[in-house]
Formats: sequence, structure tokens, C-alpha cells
Amino acid sequence: MNMNMNMIKRTFLRRLATGLLLLGATAHVLAAEWPERPIKLVVPYPPGGLTDIVSRLVADEVGRILGTAVVIDNRAGAGGQIGLQAVLQAPRDGYTIALVVPATMVTLPLTNPDYKIKPLEQFEPITVAVDTFLTLVVDRRLGVHTLADFAAHARKNPGKLNYGTPGAGTSFHFNNVIMAQKLGIEAVHVPYKGEVQMLTDIAGGQLQYALVSNTAKPFIDSGQVVAVAVTSDKRVASLPKVPTFKESGVNFTSEGWVGYVAGAGIPAPILAKLNAAFVKALNTPSVKLKLTEMGYAVVGNTPAQFRSVVEESTRHYAELVRSGAVKLDK
Repeated sequence: MNMNMNMIKRTFLRRLATGLLLLGATAHVLAAEWPERPIKLVVPYPPGGLTDIVSRLVADEVGRILGTAVVIDNRAGAGGQIGLQAVLQAPRDGYTIALVVPATMVTLPLTNPDYKIKPLEQFEPITVAVDTFLTLVVDRRLGVHTLADFAAHARKNPGKLNYGTPGAGTSFHFNNVIMAQKLGIEAVHVPYKGEVQMLTDIAGGQLQYALVSNTAKPFIDSGQVVAVAVTSDKRVASLPKVPTFKESGVNFTSEGWVGYVAGAGIPAPILAKLNAAFVKALNTPSVKLKLTEMGYAVVGNTPAQFRSVVEESTRHYAELVRSGAVKLDK
């Protein structure tokens, strides 16, 4: 009886090993032939914004490298969930991928009970394309033009300055809290539905300051708001006269990036092909120059490194929520 059982086990293990070898061989054959048709890149935001502009620029070059079209599919709504759910419902064959940002991968899973996506369980990271930056802009009526002056003014008026974000629990909100801790200031959070109204209110004197994206450039160029510092490691080409926080004596850089993912379960060889194509595209001189001119730092890291970025940010932000530093009802 024991001998028969051992024979059955050995036979089963041999067949399992053979099956796994055949499965691996099939995956490599599929990867060698992939892609055989256009790839859909889902951008879960409307056309014309930062994520859409970066994606169209990068997608054209990725398509050239892979020898197929990479088609942008804008599917906005529900904090990015509509677009990301479309990717999760598609076959895990590398023909449907998605753009992601800290909101969809980190902050919304932490702060929104209605956010049903589990990013690192349901998606496989491809790469971070670029690190983005934020700019501290202030009401020109404050009469401050340097970070030191702004911090001194805020410290003299604790709780009297209002700052805006595009919503409670967004990455903008988290970054404002971190900045306030670094500067030793206290201010009142005013959530908005978007950056344009926020900037309009700073220009009009109803709001005192905000950390904003490149959306602010027209307001800065026209003198409607004062740009005090940028959160990047180096000065950005689009705002060359604005110093970094580090230049101004404060060790603060914001956590912002644009990245790409595929549905979990994508064959490893195809994931490797996607990563290689994106990294090569991002480092193509013409693409890199355009991204740099926008003020973004090209990254192009590995899937494992991208996963670590999300994990570390999640730990950091979760602690801010747990400590009460980020209040989600404001």
C-alpha cells in the first residue's frame, strides 16, 4: 500500500514538474511573439492634465520601441477607480495597462472607505515614469517672497492662515502636513475640488497659500500668486528662478510621481518587456528633454523598486493618519 502511494506521489510530481516546464515554455513563446496588436494604456483622468500629457509623450515612444501602437484611453471618474477597474476586468496579457499616481496607489486606499481597489494585490508595477514636484505659492498681499519670510510670518500667526488642497486625504493634503511639520507652523486646511479654484482664491486673497502642481504656472507667470519654493531636489526648468526647499534650508521634497501598472498575473516575460520598453522610452533624449522642460525628473525604475516606493509611502502616510496629523474630515 505504501509502495503504491509512493509511486502515485512520484508520478504526480513528475507530471506536475513537466506541466510547469511546459507552462514556462509557453509563457516565453508568448512573450517572444508579444505584442501582436495595439496596447491600450488607460489614463483614469480627463484629457489635457499632467498625467495625460506625460502618458501621450511616453506612449508614442513605447509604441515605436515595441513595434505597435500604444493607444491612450481616458476613463475618468470615482477617484480613478473607473479606469483601473477596466484594467482589472481585462485579460492579464499585457495589452491593457494603466497609469497610476500616489492617490490611486497610496492615499485613497488609506483614506477612502469606498475605494475598493487593493493596489499591490491587484496590480503589478511596471515602472515609475517621472517624479513630479509641487510649488509653494502664496497670496502676494502677504508681502513674503522667500521661504524664511513665509515661515516667520506663519509662526507669528498660528492658526490664522488658510491653505488649500484638492481634497482631504489627497497626496497634496499629506504633503502640506509634512511641510507644516518641517516649518513648525500651524494653519487651517480648506479642501477644494480642484486646483484652479484654489489658485483663483489665492490670487483673490481668500486663501493664503497652497502646494500646487504645474497648473499654477500661468498664475505665477502673470504675478497673480507668488512662488516661494519648489519641492524638487533641483530647480526645475519651467520655474528656473524659484529655489528649492533644500536651497532655502528646509529638507523637504514632496512625494509625487506618475507610474504605470499591469493587472496582477501578467506573465513575467511580458512584464519584463514592458518595463524595458518604458525605461528605454523615458531615456530617449527627445522624450527626456521634453519631460525635463516640464520640470519632471525621469525615473524609469524596476518593478521591484516601484513596489518599494508604494510600500514605503503607504507606511509613512498610514502613520500620519494614525497619529491624527492628517485629519480626514477637513
